[in-house]
Formats: sequence, C-alpha cells, structure tokens
Amino acid sequence: MPSARDKLLGQFRELVVERLEKIGKNLMKLEGTPDPEAAKAALRELHGLKGEARMMGFADINTLVHEMEELVRSAEKGGYALQPQSTDALLVASDAVTVMSGAGQGAPVDLPRLLDWLKQRIEAEKQLHPGAEPAPPLPPPRSSPAQNVIVPDAPRPSVPPPPQKSGSGTSPNQVPPPKTEGKIEASVIRISQQSLETLTSSVTGLLQRNRRRELSAARGLRLARELSQLHRMAEDMGPAGAAIATRLQKAKEVAAELQRDGKLLANEELRDLTQLSEEVQAMRMLPLAVLFEPYPRMVRDLSRELGKEVELKVEGEDTRVDRSVLESLKDPLMHLVRNALDHGLEPRDERTDASKSPRGHLTLSARREGERLLLRVEDDGRGLDPQKLRAAAVRKGLIGGEEAQALSDDSARDLIFLPGFSSKEAATEISGRGVGLDVVRTRMVALGGEATVESEPGRGSAFELRVPVSLTVAPLLFVEVGSERLCITAANVDRALKIEAGAARELAGRPAVAVDDALVPFASISSILGAAPERPPADGELVLVVKGRGQSAAIAVDRVLEERVQAVLPLKGVLSGYQHLSGATALADGSLAMVLSAAHLVATAQGQRARLAAVAGKAAPKKRRIMVVDDSPLTRELLSGLLEAVGFEIINANDGAEALERLVREAVDLVVTDLEMPRVDGLELTRRLKSHPTLSSLPVVIVTTRGSEADKKRGMEAGADGYVTKGDLVRQDLVDVVSRLLV
Repeated sequence: MPSARDKLLGQFRELVVERLEKIGKNLMKLEGTPDPEAAKAALRELHGLKGEARMMGFADINTLVHEMEELVRSAEKGGYALQPQSTDALLVASDAVTVMSGAGQGAPVDLPRLLDWLKQRIEAEKQLHPGAEPAPPLPPPRSSPAQNVIVPDAPRPSVPPPPQKSGSGTSPNQVPPPKTEGKIEASVIRISQQSLETLTSSVTGLLQRNRRRELSAARGLRLARELSQLHRMAEDMGPAGAAIATRLQKAKEVAAELQRDGKLLANEELRDLTQLSEEVQAMRMLPLAVLFEPYPRMVRDLSRELGKEVELKVEGEDTRVDRSVLESLKDPLMHLVRNALDHGLEPRDERTDASKSPRGHLTLSARREGERLLLRVEDDGRGLDPQKLRAAAVRKGLIGGEEAQALSDDSARDLIFLPGFSSKEAATEISGRGVGLDVVRTRMVALGGEATVESEPGRGSAFELRVPVSLTVAPLLFVEVGSERLCITAANVDRALKIEAGAARELAGRPAVAVDDALVPFASISSILGAAPERPPADGELVLVVKGRGQSAAIAVDRVLEERVQAVLPLKGVLSGYQHLSGATALADGSLAMVLSAAHLVATAQGQRARLAAVAGKAAPKKRRIMVVDDSPLTRELLSGLLEAVGFEIINANDGAEALERLVREAVDLVVTDLEMPRVDGLELTRRLKSHPTLSSLPVVIVTTRGSEADKKRGMEAGADGYVTKGDLVRQDLVDVVSRLLV
C-alpha cells in the first residue's frame, strides 16, 4: 500500500510531465516569432512548477526552473521571440527537470553546466533586447519542515559529466528527452490505464453477476411453485396432512417473498450498473491533445536533424476518443509523421528549385464523422509518383510487370500498404529500416477502421486514418436467425428456453408467452427486422428472455450459437440510423455481425418505448467549508488533504474568477488562495471579497511561493487575514492559521 508521501510524489511527477508538455508547446511558438500570449502561458506554467518543486523539497529543480523563467523574460522587449539557441537551452532544461524529478529516464544532469548555459543565453537575449525586466528573485533557500514532512526522502539528482560548451551561440550536448514509448501518460485524467481497464472489466463482471442473480430469482420462483404443489398434496391427505400443509404454506410464502425481493434487487442493480457502465465509458474518452502533445518538439528536432525546415500545424486537438483507440493510434501516427519528414518533405534547396516555399508544411488534423474519427497527416512535399511505385513493386517481386501496368493510379498508390513494400533504396534511422505502411493499415483494420492515401506528384500527400471513436468490449451472445448471425449483449439475456405447450397468450392485444407464471411480450427477431409478419408464439419454439431498461420480452431465434467476449464497434453511415442496432463485431472470417439493441427489442415487443429510470441522489450532510483556490492541481490536492484531515469540507476553484462565481452561490467559512493565477489573481480576489457587500467578513489566507516582506505587505494591504509561504508550509502552520481565524 503506497504511503501518503509516495502518492503525493507520484502526483507531483505526473504534474511535472503535464506542465513541461505545455511549456514545450508554447516554447515552440516563441522560436523566432513574437507571441506574448504563448510567453505568458509558458511563464505561468514555469512559475507553478517552481512553486510545486519548492514545496516538494526539490531545491535544484526550483533553481533550474527559475533560470528558465528568467530566460523567457529576457526576450520580453522583443515580444518574447526567442533565438533558436535559447529554445535549445530551454528544451534541454525541460528534459533535465523530467529526469531530476524522477518523472522520466535520461542521462544524469550536470546542473552547474546547465545553469551556466541558461545564464549565457539570458545575456545573449538581453544584448539583443536590452531593457528586459528580470524575473522575481528566488526566496532564500532554507531547511524548512515542509521538506521533511511532505517528502522526507525527496530524490537528489546526480550530477553528470558536463555538456561541452561551444560559445554563446551553440548548445551543449543535449540531455536526451525522457522515453515516451509505451503507454500514454495517465496524468491527463488522473487515473492510470491499468486502473481504468480494471474498472471496465469489473463493471462487465458485475453485469454478468447480475444475470446470475436474475437466474437465482427465477429458481426461487420455481421453488415456490414446487412448494405450492406440495401444499395441495398435503391438503389432499386430509387431517393427517394438515400440519404439513400449514408448514408448507409458510414455506411457500417465504419463497415467494424471497423471489420478489431478489427480482426487485436484480432490476435495481441492472439499472445502476447500466448507468455506471455508461459513466465508465465516458471516463475512457480523452482529447487528441494527449496524442498530439509531443509532436511540435519531435518535428522540430527531427527536421533540424534532417536539415529541413518544417512548420507543423495541429487541428482538432479537442476531439475526444476512447483511450484504447488513442493508444492504438500512437505508433501508426508516429510512423506516418516520420515518413512525411524523411521521405515526403524536401530539403530547402530542393523546394526552392521547385518554386515552393523554403519551409515545408506538415498538418495533423482530426475531426469526428458521426461515430468515426478521421485522422489526417498531410504534407506539401514530393508526393507519390504512381509509375515509380509500380516499378518498386515489380522490383521487389510483389506483382508482375503486366499486372503493375494494368493498375490505375489510385491502385498504384495503394501498393505502399503491401507488406515489405518500400520505394526507398536506402534505409534511414528516422522512418525505419524496411518497415512499410502495412503495419499502419493492419492496425486500423483491427480497430474496425481503414487507412487510405491521396497524393499528387510534386504537390504532397495526405494519409487518412478512419477508426471508431470508441471501442466497447463486452460478452456477446451469438444467435442464428435464418442464414444471419446476430448478437445480443449477454448481460441483457436472462436465459434461453423452449415455449411449453399451451404457454402462448395475449397481453394488451399483442402476442405474449407465459414464463414462470408471468406474461411477457413475444416477438421474433425476423418480425422486428421486418423480414416476417408479426405472429403468435409456437409450441416448442426457442426464445431468449431479453431484459432492457428493467423490462423483459421473449424474443424468438432459430439457434443459440455461443457466448464470447468481443469488441463492439460503433456503426457509421446508413446503418447508424437503425435504432434496433447498437453496433457490430468482427467475425473470424472478416465479416461483421450486427449487435442488436436489447432495449429496442423489448420496446418493440411491448409496442412502446422503454422508459428510463431516474436515480435519486441523497444530499450530503452540511459541514464547515473551506474553499481552496489555486491553478495548480497538485497544490489544491495538498492543501485540501491537509485541511480535510482535520475535519473540514473542501471545495476547490481553479482561479480567482471561478472562486468569485461560486462564492456568490455557495457558502463557505474561509478562503485559502494562491497569489499568482490566470484571470483573477489572489490579490485581486482578496480585494474584491473585502469590498463585497455580503462577503467582506469572509477570512482569506494567502498561500504562495513569494515570501518577501514586500509581498507579505501587499497581501495584507489587499485585506488578507493570513499569509503562509509554500516553502514554510507544514500541516500545523496552516491548521493554526485557519483555526485562529475561525474561532
């Protein structure tokens, strides 16, 4: 069981990765281009990282990030446009922070040499842009109790052999970026992939156990029926069986009550589990920004290594897809981008000779098309020459000469997806050694998607990946109706049975069948699909008792084949408009079997739509509340944990603007706020609260990295009731201040 310190340290490392990704993205925008907004965003992340490192006891990271902040500020007079050498230094420093924090692996860090390089770049930027404002000085280092209380054994990074300096304009040997192979960072949704997969599997297992509970309730009903028959037999025995009949009557009543309670509980469980399953699926959806995040840095580094100038454009970062789909796209997308950089885009001289812009353009874009994701990798490079592709395929023995000449240009371009195909004679480290695009297409097909290419010689290429937005893995019951193989989610099937003689009935003028002394609507799948007219049930006919939204129906099928766990693929195009279909699943022969909607089957058999049950929530008990306002998730977690441990109820706000909006609607007893935040900072929040007609008496405590007397004076002048520096933050300090103010 991880300790509280280990948990907090893990959260810090996740946040380091998240912040550095944002910092790197904004630094890319600043290279040679003025962009004050990107600079402010980078400085905000650097400042937050500096404060968090100080709180966690990472003094060296605190010092390094301060110099990074100073370097960005040194270019302020030029609109924050950084020289490429300065961007190099900042990116190498970012990699070093990852290593020093333990959030990633890499060569040991020579901190003095790295700090010296940053200071050289600061001077170079100041000479280019004289008059820049320096960053606020670091608070004096001290051995605070926080370093012992929060992280008693915070790791100290080792010092490596120094990188070699080569003047003020060139960079030392760079610290290699941490390895990002493998799983996509879990920090994005604050839950590890393993935990999410376990949760998904658990929900599926609970749904299956709910099926068994339903079967148990049905057996209870059969027990009650047997007891009823024994009761009648005992009564027929006359006085000798009277006592037995009485006991059997009581046993029958208990069995009937147990059956009713079991069925009610199973229905309630199914309702709640269905809602939980939907929530879990929503948790699995992530924005593509997680997938696109490393590419600005990667494209910059690889293009420079190849001696090319490339401008990257990213679109559709907010598009959300299932986490497993996102993970499956990682390697194919990397392969396509590397191919575009290595094979597609030309060097500057070649582009100039072709009357193109000296800088190549690479675009990563994504958009939703119904329940499908369209991911596009487009460049304005050499393009694909169909004739050269035909010749390469013949040379490698993939097809014959006559067959190659008979191919259309589109078919010729499709040759690049054949296993072993490559039109490049020399292997490179960038795009691989003999690895073709067949892997990309194979993975897309495995996801129920496809990979295609459009290209024009001399104008560029565009690769498109189309995959389902989400993948749901569930146990499916395969059935046969005529010559068709269909599926129903197994969790929605109570059981399979044959209709007994004389069990056919009518219910509200519609066909029905008696199942365990209860009448349930009847319909055949053929009639529901419109392939046959509606008809009454036949004796001996095979039916599935299907549940949907708390109701049941007997659905006739020809044969039950098997139950198997399969990936359910969302439908697209015309099929997405059919309400009786909830998805499709791939069969071993490559064909698709349609997954029928259980809710629609039941509703159709009943002649009405299924109703959705509402879940009533219970109001939480009212407690004394404190609002924690900080734009750093880690700081909010730390402060909230400290205050919750002594019995306070905590609500959080991301910045002062959100705090003001919520405080108008929600009552709290005290506010704990950071000083520097986007939109409305801590000082402005304090001023507004103290001048508010109804909130002026609300105590405010400022918690910040700024510990100078001038900063404390500014806080108190704004109206703060308490001031605590993060470097001195220990549990008792904060608790004492809060307790004093709430007396």
